[in-house]
Amino acid sequence: MVDPFTEARKRQIALLDGVRPPTARKAMALTKSKAYQDGADAAATLRAYATDVANFEALWSKHGLAAMPATPEVVGAYLAAAGEGYAMPTLRRRVTAIARACGVAGHPLDTKHPAIRETLRGIGRKHGTPARRAAALTTTEVRELCRACGTGLAGARDRALFLLGFAGALRRSELIGLDVGAEADDRAVQDG
Repeated sequence: MVDPFTEARKRQIALLDGVRPPTARKAMALTKSKAYQDGADAAATLRAYATDVANFEALWSKHGLAAMPATPEVVGAYLAAAGEGYAMPTLRRRVTAIARACGVAGHPLDTKHPAIRETLRGIGRKHGTPARRAAALTTTEVRELCRACGTGLAGARDRALFLLGFAGALRRSELIGLDVGAEADDRAVQDG
């Protein structure tokens, strides 16, 4: 008697041209990896990348040239054409978007190539503006902010978060990532 499972397995192996299918653990790891890759960028970032690539392609199609696969020289020329109208972070994001699109298409783009790197540096020197540094809080301002937190439990929490963030020079994302409650609960269980 022929086992239906064995026959199905033979058909699967035949479809794979003799290559053994991955084990269940490997298949799950590959699936998880794909899910992490799909979630690596925020939706807004992906929209910005799509807009940037469309802008790049539109410029070259207007001149009757193929934009993809992009070469460092073509990207450098694009940056030179767009350089005066955009901020440096926007231009860097556009280079990243073009490089990602090229990579997905199987044509990696070397963003460290002199045609790209030096063009960006030149645009920055000629049209860029120096970064504006915010002034640090003074001791008096820190005290005023602490007084503004209130005297109740919520005020004590806010004051603690503010002072912890200030003392540690933490970003908002780092502050919201703190999970003190779980650690305090664990210590209470261990002590009790």
